[in-house]
Amino acid sequence: MSTSRSSHGLSTPVSRRAFALGGGLTFAALLAGCGGTSGGGKDSDGSSGSGDVSVMITCYPTQYLAEKIGGKHVSIINPVKPGIDPHGLELSVQQVAQMADADLVVQIEHYQNAVDDAIKAHKPKNLVNLNDFVDILPASGDEHEHEHEHEHEHEHGASDAGGDEHDHEHGEDHAHEHDDHGHEGHDHDHGGIDPHFWQDPHRMIKAAKALADSLSEIDADHAEDYAKNYEALEKELTELDEELHTKYESVKREKSFITSHTAFAYLADTYDLHQIGIAGIDPENEPSTERLLELADLVKKEKLTTVFFETSATPAVAEALASRTGAKAEELDNLETQLDAKKDYAQVMRENADKLVASWQ
Repeated sequence: MSTSRSSHGLSTPVSRRAFALGGGLTFAALLAGCGGTSGGGKDSDGSSGSGDVSVMITCYPTQYLAEKIGGKHVSIINPVKPGIDPHGLELSVQQVAQMADADLVVQIEHYQNAVDDAIKAHKPKNLVNLNDFVDILPASGDEHEHEHEHEHEHEHGASDAGGDEHDHEHGEDHAHEHDDHGHEGHDHDHGGIDPHFWQDPHRMIKAAKALADSLSEIDADHAEDYAKNYEALEKELTELDEELHTKYESVKREKSFITSHTAFAYLADTYDLHQIGIAGIDPENEPSTERLLELADLVKKEKLTTVFFETSATPAVAEALASRTGAKAEELDNLETQLDAKKDYAQVMRENADKLVASWQ
């Protein structure tokens, strides 16, 4: 297991601008982060489960994997509380101590600065950095032209045990993802990469395999159970991927969508969609007036019916943009926290797909 480390730059102040809309509507172009409520069933210290192996995670996708792979053998520690933005998670002294004592810490490096810093300062007993096992996309640069001449050729088929046959590498050019431009502020340093890999089920398979292997090393007595749980999850996620391909490929028009911030690059990369962010990969970046006016023109030009905002973010900017253009505002769950304990990762991925497909009808 890798324990790679990185330094973090200083954040820059966020400046606020206003975007005047028709009908006298004016709003502050402030986008909230990706926070929200987590699933229930936790003790006051953020733990759940009663297994002997303690696993610390810091966002819902890794919690989902730990629950599926670890089953009854693990106790999960999740410091993300309801209403807290996982990007900007701050760890208390008690939570840092929990991290140091945990049998396994699951990290997505560059996703949460406080977590990365705590790992550097207090080396965990065992650490699995999922970035080392997943094809990570770079944080894309600005794309000023709304052109999609780049054809995305996606090889779709069943993966092997590690999901290695599902390759998403496209070099440096991700021409079907439209990212931030005209934004200011960098409160969350993602180290030049996009950490939101869970929007691709096959990348989740690779992360699951890494987690299963780590748990088997730590708890060899239950290695067979972890392997069986992984196989069941791999099957479930492969079927989910096939279902999502069918849904998205049923749409014959260009599949563009506008959302609050660019947390869906892996979804776009995997299913040949075209993400257009109001804000960039940093949820606290703010769009300029020029950017918002450009997006309003884009909605009309491309006849987009919907402006999406993330369920855990303020809808103000998206709703105002929708109001200006005659589109509707619709929620899209970024899965960073579990907003409904009755809906797991796979169900939310399906619901998001249904909403996106409906927007292109």
